[in-house]
Amino acid sequence: MDMKRWRSLLAGLVILGLAGCRDSGEATVAASAEAWRAPAPAPAMKMEEGEGVRDGAGQPAGVRYLAERQYWVFELPEAQIEKRWQAHVALCRRDCEVLNASVSKSRQAPVNASLQLRVARASAERLFAAMSGPEVSERRVEREDKTLQVVDVEARLKNQAELRDRLRKLLASYKGGLKDVLETERELARVQGDLDSLAAQRQVLANETEKVLLFAEYRPEASIAETGALQPLVEAWRNMGRGFAESLAQALMFIVTALPWLFLVLPVVWGGWKLIRRLFSWRRTAKGGGA
Repeated sequence: MDMKRWRSLLAGLVILGLAGCRDSGEATVAASAEAWRAPAPAPAMKMEEGEGVRDGAGQPAGVRYLAERQYWVFELPEAQIEKRWQAHVALCRRDCEVLNASVSKSRQAPVNASLQLRVARASAERLFAAMSGPEVSERRVEREDKTLQVVDVEARLKNQAELRDRLRKLLASYKGGLKDVLETERELARVQGDLDSLAAQRQVLANETEKVLLFAEYRPEASIAETGALQPLVEAWRNMGRGFAESLAQALMFIVTALPWLFLVLPVVWGGWKLIRRLFSWRRTAKGGGA
């Protein structure tokens, strides 16, 4: 095989690989979009319908990939917040990952805590049942369809893998010049880099669609004065105290700012006053002597 035929064959493989990736991706995305329009059962992280029919990426035609996020708010006595937060962190063990856990305590503000975790779909219901209770004052669920993204990434993965395999076979069987071999190796390295990037994207999508993301917030429960008819009086009392504190702070700031100047101005004023008194006294004495 001469150099021109080698380069033509290499260019043809690259073009065929790119064209196949585009065509297969468009076909699989179209098939997934058609399946997404069809009626589906209750939302789940990954649902399968029609196992016998498969799209261009080899996936069942009725598969949907959903990313689920839940937001919980716990309201309980302030003394129990940290204890309950620690208990929920301890529950996250098997098929569960704590992404963020924080608790805030200070004398000026009540105790607050937050928890963010990711749990596998199979273990989610059991974990949520253990965390549930009368303290849950708010629970919100959000779901986002990621089917088109998953199908597109999987189609590109499949076609890039096929192109990599063809380049490897071509490189193993070629016995020509070093320049063509190096060019093929560079193309093979580029394709392998694209494969690694696509694999990372697929892993991120898997974490989003095969697991449930939970955001939990822990707040102190409101007192009777804060929730009843006395709330306006409580707020007025707080505003009055805040206003008095702000006025006192401004007065102290003025005194602290003006104090250095008083030490400079007072001697001048005192000296001027003494001088004026002496002048008046001298004038009276002069008038008395003339009379």
